[in-house]
Amino acid sequence: MRRMAFGFAFLWLALAFCVRLYDLRKPQVYLSAMTGGQKGMFATVAWLQGTLPWKIGPDKAHGRLMVVDTSIEGKILRYASLSLPKDWLDCRLWLEEGPDVLQAVAHCPGHGALKLTASGQSLPGLGPDNRPAALDRVAPLTWVEPERVVSAVHRREAAPSHPVLLILGLLAMAPLGLGAYRSYEQVRRLRGKPVLEGVMEETDKGSLTIRSGERRVTVFVEEGEVLSIGLHGAAKAGDAMAVEGLRAAIQGDVEHQKDPAFRGGETMRLRKGAILVVGDLLSEARHRLLGTVAIDMVLAGIGIVMATIVALGWGF
Repeated sequence: MRRMAFGFAFLWLALAFCVRLYDLRKPQVYLSAMTGGQKGMFATVAWLQGTLPWKIGPDKAHGRLMVVDTSIEGKILRYASLSLPKDWLDCRLWLEEGPDVLQAVAHCPGHGALKLTASGQSLPGLGPDNRPAALDRVAPLTWVEPERVVSAVHRREAAPSHPVLLILGLLAMAPLGLGAYRSYEQVRRLRGKPVLEGVMEETDKGSLTIRSGERRVTVFVEEGEVLSIGLHGAAKAGDAMAVEGLRAAIQGDVEHQKDPAFRGGETMRLRKGAILVVGDLLSEARHRLLGTVAIDMVLAGIGIVMATIVALGWGF
């Protein structure tokens, strides 16, 4: 199950990489104007962007006013946008200063002034509508690179959530959850006192002999399950390997037959749900299986977190 989950996870990662690579492609927009300024430890960058009318037609062309507040390290704090008229290429752009805020103003011919702060507000009375005002406490951009800010905003807007990727990621982790459930069920069935414990002496296809003190019991697997322990410190379900000299234990429903007439006439047939543990005793098998359950659950949890981050676009 773990190998199957890793295979599905690899396929999912390849698909998610292709989807996100397509999302983060260079945006097909045109920037007609840009301005910005620093005030203390913070900066504001504003620009006009949109589609070109001669490429997609005048009726489909549209523009937006973008305003972004950043720290001087370039970390985006907040941003907002506002739709512009169809003739947005003729719009002028400048900043106006408030007590604790910088506001962008887009003046378009035939339209009123469009004002916007990075918090999404439009504050009247900070300056004239038809011309730029003097900025007394605003310094030019020296620490912040406007191109990096524009690229960061475009990446955020071009990284939408993909619920299908989240569903596929959860399905890819399903084998790990199923494997953990099966291992836990085996742990539950291995509780209690074993039916038989001893050392294997003879093996044959579908049967083996276990010596426990003076008893020599021939065991037929039939409907039961073989659990091999000791291979690289893991417990592997469904492994029919049986090696002479290893410890073995039986737990579950068995059909027990004993012929007292001669030595070695005792047999056990494993019924559905019974488990033959090869390589160690039941207590060690339980501990190893619980370790397998924990590893599968941790891997599944990591996979689910990664699927959520990638599918919802966090960090892009």
